Amino acid sequence: MAGSTATILIPDISGFTEFMTNTELSHSSTAISMLINTIIDVVKDEYEISEIEGDAVLMFKRGSAPSQKEIQGTCLKIFNAFHSQRNWMQQHNVCPCEACKEITSLTLKFVAHHGSVGEIKAGGFTKLSGTDVIIAHRLLKNSVPSNEYLLLTEKLLQHSIESTEAGMEWSVSSEDYPSIGKVDYRYALLNDERKKIPQSPKPQAGYSIESAAYYELPIACNYRDAYMVLMNIPTRPEWLSGLQKVEQDIPAVYVGSIHYCTSNNYKAIVSPIQMTMTEKEISYAESWEIEERGLSLVNEFNFKEINETDCVFSWRFLNAGKTEIVEEERTVLLQGMQQMAKDLKEYCEKLEASFFH
Repeated sequence: MAGSTATILIPDISGFTEFMTNTELSHSSTAISMLINTIIDVVKDEYEISEIEGDAVLMFKRGSAPSQKEIQGTCLKIFNAFHSQRNWMQQHNVCPCEACKEITSLTLKFVAHHGSVGEIKAGGFTKLSGTDVIIAHRLLKNSVPSNEYLLLTEKLLQHSIESTEAGMEWSVSSEDYPSIGKVDYRYALLNDERKKIPQSPKPQAGYSIESAAYYELPIACNYRDAYMVLMNIPTRPEWLSGLQKVEQDIPAVYVGSIHYCTSNNYKAIVSPIQMTMTEKEISYAESWEIEERGLSLVNEFNFKEINETDCVFSWRFLNAGKTEIVEEERTVLLQGMQQMAKDLKEYCEKLEASFFH
């Protein structure tokens, strides 16, 4: 086990426990994974990742301590990227579950420390150990009166090349931990920094509304559950006849996400365009590009509640291309949509559990 000095930095997601316990697990896990990856991507060329502990990333940088200005700059880069990604996920959301709606409750806090660390290398990873690593972990439990802040230990600042306070308002405090003793630190609240981060622009639907009629089919299923089945594009091969596989650019479904769908009869590039939701109705649209048939379509779907266990599913397809769809092709498309509706109805009416608590 090698030993060295290092700067220890822990970005920790505030609101994680409540978010994970009060929301749909599969979607909350996906959201956290995307946010954790955002944190790592910002500093992957500067810091090494030692471990990920659910809501926190333990990262380190060997050698002398950075200046207060440098560590502040690193943390603000992470903070801004985290909230930009969170805002993007909120703006591009097409899911009505609590996890996807409550993502705005998440924010970040940081603990930064410097000291001696032991390094245990196994399986391509470097696990840190030692008293200073324990101190950094313990400092996540502190008396700072906020859930978004930057905490720097005095030990880190003492080892810094310089300690200019770099334009933030700092407070001095300390904690007393069993077996460790008193740990002095400074902290700066990040509430005002979050307010400076620009909101992601809302995605635009980008297609004109036509007067084409909707087709309807009753489904003996809660309207939100039926929508969740349709919206979850990666799992459509489980219920949609002829669909062999779905490949995608990101491990989730958002406005603008790209899904490559391979069917027995065609290959389509499918991308969600928009979702709107009221108390008893969900409307959803996605684009379909079927290059081999020269088709550019917008498929619109609507789920309207009848009662707690029944809904009406309606759908239509719109021509988003520059040329008119010939009648023969239109008939084939309509038959495909009708089969999709029948498959959806059959699958939804066999669901044994709701997606929602």
